Amino acid sequence: MIDTPSMGGKHPQPSLTRTLTALAGHARMRPDAAAILDNSISISYQTLWQDICRTISMLEPIVPEPESLAAVEWTSPYRHVVLLLALEHFGVVTATYRAQEIGDEYQRLFSHSDLIAAATIRPHRTCLTILCDDLWWEKTLSKPVNTVALRDSKPAKNHRIACSSGTTGAPKFMMRTSAQSEFRFSQNQKRLVLTQNSRLVLPATFAFQANYLSFISCMRVGGLCIFAGDAPLFQTLKEQSATHSIVIPMEFIALKSMNHRNALPPGLKILIVGGSLTPADRAAWREVCPTGTLIELYGTNESGTIAEIQSDTRGKIIPELEVQVVDDNDIPLPYGKEGTIRLRGEPCATHYLFEEHPRPERFREGWFYPGDKAILEDANHLQLLGRDDDLLNVRGYKIPAAAIEEIVKGFPEVIDCCATTIQDPLDDGAIWLGVRFSPNADFSDIQQKLKSHLPIKADIHLYTVDTIPRGPSGKIQRHTVATRLRHHIHSAAQKKTQSTI
Repeated sequence: MIDTPSMGGKHPQPSLTRTLTALAGHARMRPDAAAILDNSISISYQTLWQDICRTISMLEPIVPEPESLAAVEWTSPYRHVVLLLALEHFGVVTATYRAQEIGDEYQRLFSHSDLIAAATIRPHRTCLTILCDDLWWEKTLSKPVNTVALRDSKPAKNHRIACSSGTTGAPKFMMRTSAQSEFRFSQNQKRLVLTQNSRLVLPATFAFQANYLSFISCMRVGGLCIFAGDAPLFQTLKEQSATHSIVIPMEFIALKSMNHRNALPPGLKILIVGGSLTPADRAAWREVCPTGTLIELYGTNESGTIAEIQSDTRGKIIPELEVQVVDDNDIPLPYGKEGTIRLRGEPCATHYLFEEHPRPERFREGWFYPGDKAILEDANHLQLLGRDDDLLNVRGYKIPAAAIEEIVKGFPEVIDCCATTIQDPLDDGAIWLGVRFSPNADFSDIQQKLKSHLPIKADIHLYTVDTIPRGPSGKIQRHTVATRLRHHIHSAAQKKTQSTI
C-alpha cells in the first residue's frame, strides 16, 4: 500500500467517482451516443457504463482495500479503460504497463503492487494476479448488470502512478494524487473546450500519460474518443472528421508528405505535448489545416504543464507554479540571465517511488529540477533554451542539439534528424548528424548548407538512418545514439589496426 502527502490545504480532496457519475448520466440521458471507437468498433455510453458495472462486480471479491496499488497491463484500449475505471470505484491506485515492460526496471512496480491485472503472462511470482484474458472478459461482460454496489464508491487521496522515461529510457515512477489529476482534467477542458459533439483522436498508448487525462476529460462531457491504433495519425484525423487530438511533435514528420491544402478537418484543435514544434512543422501544419489551432505546452510528467508556448521558445508560466532560473549553486538569477529551471507548486510530484536512493539532481529542498535551460524574462514568462543533456559540447562550445535539428528539418529533403557528439578520444570533436531523408533526395550539399547556419565552425559527420531511437513521448534518446556511434568508431579503429598488422 502506498501513502503520499496530499496537495495541501488550498483545494479540498475530490472524489474521482465524479467520472463514474458523469458516465452514468450520459448512459441514462444519451444511451445510444457513441463513447469510444476502438479498432473500428463503436461502443455506446450505455454499453460502456454497463461493462464498467459488470467489471466492478467481477473484481469485488478480490479487489484490495482503498489506496492499494494495482498494475494493469495495456492491450485493448477499451478493456483497459473499463479496468481502470472499475478499480477507481474501489479507490485503488492504478498504474499502466505494457507487455514489453515486464522485465528489468518494471519489477520495482510489480513488487510494490497489491494486485496485477495481466492480459498475457504473470509478470511477478508472488503478487496477487488475475489473468484478464479473452476468457476472463467473456465471462465478465456476460454477467448481469448490477448498479447497486456503485453507491459505495470509495473516495481516494491518490489516483494514478505515472511513469516517465524521458531521454534515458529508464522508467521513473511518481504518484499523482486525486487533486493533481482533477487539476489536470480542468486544465485540459479549459484548453480544448470539449463538448458532447467533440471527436477526440488519441494516437498513443496509455503508457503516455496525457492520453489518459484527455480521455477522461472527453468522457466526462460526453464526447467521442477515437483510438487511432497503428493507422497513420493524420490519415485518422481526416477520415474520422476529428475535432481534437493530442499529439507529440514527432508525429508532425508525416505532414511533409501531405502536399495539398485543406487536407485536415477545418477547425481541428491539437494539443502538443512532449516537446516543441520546429518552424518547418508549423509551416506544414498551416498548409494542411489553415483554420486549425495548435496549443503547444511545455511541461513534464512530474509537474504537468509548466508553461503555454506563445511563440517558438517563449512560454507563459501557469499561475499554480513558482518557477525560478538558478545558477550552478542554486542561486536565483535575475531576469534575462540564462540558467537552470526549477519549480515547485501543488501540481508537482515530490519524489520518485520505489527507489533505494533519492535523486537530488531532480528533487531537492522542495524544488523539482526538470533538467532544462531557460531565461526568465519576468515573473510570468520564460524563454526555453533546451535540455541540459541536449547541449552538445563541441570543442568547448555548448550548442543546443535542438537548434541544429530545427535547421536541418527545415530542409525539404529531410524527414527527421538527430544531432549528437560522442566525447571519445577516438573522435575529433565533430557533430554527428543522423538524417532520415525523403525518397530520392539529393543530400550531397547538405553539409555545406548546414555549416553556413551554425554559430561556430565545426566538422560534421553525416550518416543516414531509417529510424531515430525515441522514448514513449517521442524524445530522442541521445545516449543510445552516442553509444551506437562510439561502438562504430571503436570497431572501425580496431579493424583498421588489424588490417595494418
